[in-house]
Amino acid sequence: MPNTPIKILVVEDDLADTKLLLRALADAAIESTVVRVETEPEYRHELSAEPDVILCDYNLPQFDAMRALEIKRELAPAVPFLIISGSIGEETAVEAIQRGATDYLLKDRLGRLGSAVTHAIEQRKLRDGERQALEALRRSEEQFRGAFDDTGVAMVLSDIDNRFVRVNAAFGAMFGYAAAEMVGMTMACITHPDHVAASLANRESLLAGERTFFQIEKRYRHRDGRTLWGRTNVSLIRDSAGQPFQFVGQVQDITDRKRTEEELLLRDRAIRATTQGIVITDSTRPDNPIVYVSPAFEAMSGYSSAEVVGRNCRFMQGPLTDPAAVQRIRETLRTEDSCTLEILNYRKDGTTFWNELSISPVRDTIGRLTHFVGRQSDITGRKLLESQHRQSQKMEAVGQLAGGIAHDFNNLLTIINGYSELLLQDLRPGDPTRDLLAEIHKAGTRSAGLTHQLLAFSRQQVLTPRLLDLNEIAVETEKMLRRVIGEDILLVTSLAPDLAKVKADAGQIEQVLLNLAVNARDAMPQGGRLLIETRNVELGRTHTLANPEVAPGPYVRLAISDTGSGMSPEVKAKIFEPFFTTKGPGQGTGLGLATVYGIVRQSAGHLEVVSAVGSGTTFHIYLPRAEGTLVEKPKKSGLQAPARGTETILLVEDEDGVRALTRHVLAACGYTVFDVIDGHEALALADTRTGKIDLLITDVVMPGLGGPEVAEQILRRFPGIRVLFVSGYTDDAVVRHGLSEQGVNFLQKPFSPPELAAKVRDVLDASA
Repeated sequence: MPNTPIKILVVEDDLADTKLLLRALADAAIESTVVRVETEPEYRHELSAEPDVILCDYNLPQFDAMRALEIKRELAPAVPFLIISGSIGEETAVEAIQRGATDYLLKDRLGRLGSAVTHAIEQRKLRDGERQALEALRRSEEQFRGAFDDTGVAMVLSDIDNRFVRVNAAFGAMFGYAAAEMVGMTMACITHPDHVAASLANRESLLAGERTFFQIEKRYRHRDGRTLWGRTNVSLIRDSAGQPFQFVGQVQDITDRKRTEEELLLRDRAIRATTQGIVITDSTRPDNPIVYVSPAFEAMSGYSSAEVVGRNCRFMQGPLTDPAAVQRIRETLRTEDSCTLEILNYRKDGTTFWNELSISPVRDTIGRLTHFVGRQSDITGRKLLESQHRQSQKMEAVGQLAGGIAHDFNNLLTIINGYSELLLQDLRPGDPTRDLLAEIHKAGTRSAGLTHQLLAFSRQQVLTPRLLDLNEIAVETEKMLRRVIGEDILLVTSLAPDLAKVKADAGQIEQVLLNLAVNARDAMPQGGRLLIETRNVELGRTHTLANPEVAPGPYVRLAISDTGSGMSPEVKAKIFEPFFTTKGPGQGTGLGLATVYGIVRQSAGHLEVVSAVGSGTTFHIYLPRAEGTLVEKPKKSGLQAPARGTETILLVEDEDGVRALTRHVLAACGYTVFDVIDGHEALALADTRTGKIDLLITDVVMPGLGGPEVAEQILRRFPGIRVLFVSGYTDDAVVRHGLSEQGVNFLQKPFSPPELAAKVRDVLDASA
C-alpha cells in the first residue's frame, strides 16, 4: 500500500462497532482517515468527497446497505463498497454483490478487513486504469473517425484483400460515388488497367515487410469513364500481434498538375523538334543573358547550349553584320516590342549565314516583361536563290534587249553585206572603189559575228540538236584549240571512257570550248595548264536546292580548268553579262562568256564557275544525258548542183530592203519571184494564184501573222510546197511552234547572196 493515508467512509450507527473497525484497520497497518456517518443526507454529502473505500453496516435506523449501495452507484460508482454486518444470510449477501458491492464481511470476523480493503482499493485502481485506457481509446477512435470522415483529403481503409471497409466523403466524391457505395469495392475497380499490376506489387511489398509505406502516382478511372491522375500514399496497420490488419490509403488528385506537365513536355518536345532555332533570354537580369537554346539553334550556329547560356546574343555578330539590323534589335528590346528582320550572323567556325530572326516579348500573369524569345531560321539558301533570281531576271532583260538589237542589226547587215557583195562581184579587179567596198563588206561580216554572239547569249538562235559524244567533240576541237592557246600553255584532256550521250548542237558546243579556251589563255599570259574533263554525274537534291532551275537526275559534265589568275567574287558575279570585260580597250568584246552562257542554257544545261584570285578558274557545264544511237553527220557530195533554178517562189518579208535584195538575188538565179510585205498579202495572193508555187520563203517574226502561221495556211492551199524560214532571231513563241526541231529549213540573217541561193536550191532539191 502507498504511504499516503486512505480515506474511509464508515456508515455505522453504533460507535462501539466503529471502534472495532478502526482497531482492525490499525492491526492491518493501514494508515487512514475515517469519517463516520449515520444518516442518508450525511452519506450523500461525504460521497461527494470521493472516498477511497466505503465500509457500510447492513442495518441502519434510517436506511440499509442496499439503499446506500444504490446511492453510491449514482454518486460514486467507482468507489469500492464493503458490507459489514452481523449476519444477513447467504442469499442477501449474493444479492448485494450482484448489485455492486465489492465484498461482504461479518463483524465477528474482522481479521480479514485489512486485506479486503487493500484488495478493493487495488482492484479499483486497475479498473480506473482500464477505464481511462478505454476512454482514451474511445476518444482517439472518435477523433480518428472525425478526422477521417470530415477531412477534405480523400482517404480509404481497406482490408488485406484490398476491399474497402471505410471510405470518407472526399474519396467517394473524387471518383463520383457516395462513400457508402464504395464499401466492399476493391482498388482495382477504380485503378486504370495500366497501373493495376504496379499497385498490387507495392501492396505485396508492404505485406512482406519490405517497407512500411509506399507512394505512387498513377491513373484512376472515374465513375463516368474519364481518367484522372492521383498521388497515392498507402500504409499498413498491424495488430498487437504484429499481423497485417488494414491498409490506410490517401489519394491526392493531381490531374491538373499532370496535364500541365504533359503540356510542358509536349511544348519542350515541339521546341526540340522544330527546325527553327529557339533562343530565350532573361530580360530581368543584366545584359539580357541567354537562358535556353534549342537543339536546332545548336545545329544552326555550331555552339552547344553550355557555350552560350549566360551570354548576350551579340556574340553571333561580326564585321559584315549590318549595324542598322543590330540597332533595330536594340530598339525592339528597349521598347519591349516585337520585330522580324534578316541579319547576317556568324557560326562558331567563323562562317556566315543569313538569319531570319523574329523577336517577341514574354510577360507574366500581370503583364510584366520577364523574357524575350527569338525564333531563328537559316535562310542562306533562300537569299542565294533570291540573288540568283535577280541575276536571272537581269540576264533575261539584257538578253531580250540584245536579241532585239541583233534582230534589227541583222536586217540592216543583210542589206549592207548583200549589196556590197553583189557590187564586189560586178567590179573589175583594180577598180579604186573595190577596196572601199571590201572594207564595208569586211566590217559588215564582223558585225554579223557580233550579232550571232548576242543571239547566242539571249538564247534566240535556232539550233540543230542531235545526239553527241562530248568526247568526240573535245578530240575534234583539240587541234584547233592548241593553235588558239599557244605553245606556252599545256593542253590536257581527261575523258571518261563510258561517257553518256547528250543532245545539243555540235557547232555550238565547239563554240563553247573555243570561247572558254580563249578566256583561259588570256588569264594565263605567262603560260600554264588547260584541262578539259568529261564525266558522268548524278545531281541530287542537295545540289539542285541551290540551283532551283536545275532538275535532279543524270547529267554529263564538261569541265574546263585553267591555272590562271582567277577572279574575285565581284568579277565572277558579272562575267556572263554582255559587253562586260576586264580586258583593255580593243582586246575583247565582252561577248565570249555571254555566248557560252546562252548556248548552255538553250541546250537545257547548267553552268557553274569555281574561281578565286590566284587559284585559277574552272567552268562546270552540265548537260542532261540523252538516250539513242549516234548518227554520223551528213557529208556534202563533192558534186554540187548549181545554185540556180526556174521554180516559182512566194517571198514574205516585212523589211523593204531585205525583201528587195532577196528578190533581186533569186531573180538573178532564174527563179520567178512573187514578193509581198506581210502574211495577209501572202494569203490573198495564194487565194488568187492559179499556177503552182514551189517554195515559200517567209520571215519568222512579222506584224500580224507570223511566219509559222503563214506557212501553216499556205500549206493547206498548196500541200506540196516547200518552206524556208528566215529571221534575224527566234523568240520563245517561234520555238514553241517547232522551229527548233530538227528538219525545219531555216536561214539565219544576215546571209550572203551565195548562201541564199545555195539554201534555196538545197530546200527545193531535198526529198519530201
